Amino acid sequence: MKHVFRIVLTAALIAQASISWAQSPSKDAVLVFGGSGQLGSEIVKSLVAAGKPVTIFLRTGAETSRLDGLKFSTVSGDVLKEDDVAAAFKSKPFTVAIDALARGDADASFYEISERYISKWAKQTGVKQIILHSSVGAGKSQAIYPAAMWPRMKDTLQAKEAGEKHVINSGVGYTIIRNAQLPDSKTPATGKAKLYEDETKYGAVTRADLGPLTLSCVGNTACMNKIYHAVDETLPVRR
Repeated sequence: MKHVFRIVLTAALIAQASISWAQSPSKDAVLVFGGSGQLGSEIVKSLVAAGKPVTIFLRTGAETSRLDGLKFSTVSGDVLKEDDVAAAFKSKPFTVAIDALARGDADASFYEISERYISKWAKQTGVKQIILHSSVGAGKSQAIYPAAMWPRMKDTLQAKEAGEKHVINSGVGYTIIRNAQLPDSKTPATGKAKLYEDETKYGAVTRADLGPLTLSCVGNTACMNKIYHAVDETLPVRR
């Protein structure tokens, strides 16, 4: 039976985590790429709520209104410049790096190049885990990707697959979380989303649910060196 991993965050668990991190504030510091975006901001919210020390890698002039009221540190740079990525990792000791990058206006190679640098410098600086948010259609999941959409998305998905390979071959413990369909960013969490190791699983998931799902894998040995598909079976699938 394929493994299904589901996290339910309760107020008690968050409170317990907050106490733990308050006692050892430097433990498991997290560096988040794409943390000001629609998905990344939901991940940062979950991390901060759990008391994780968070640093966000920001492009110069990046909009951060989604993060208003949250406590985090920042480093600035261009993720396509290796020196900037290296400087971010060297800015302080990090245990976990999360890649939630999304650039609709970028060349498809953005996903391969950025993850090449992130993986390299995560390894160089002793990071213990990389969590990469990728897309269904990469790797083996190409077999279940809608054929009609493949010609339009081919370059992007192949670049994301190359990014996944950089993570897998980095020598750092990894967790890859793919999604197939994301509803409107204002769609609230349902609390019903799950992570499936079954790479034939296809469906929708909200960004708001991907936040706690990501948190559930931070530092979790059960998630190490796994590829998951995030699916919420209560949500409709666009055809």
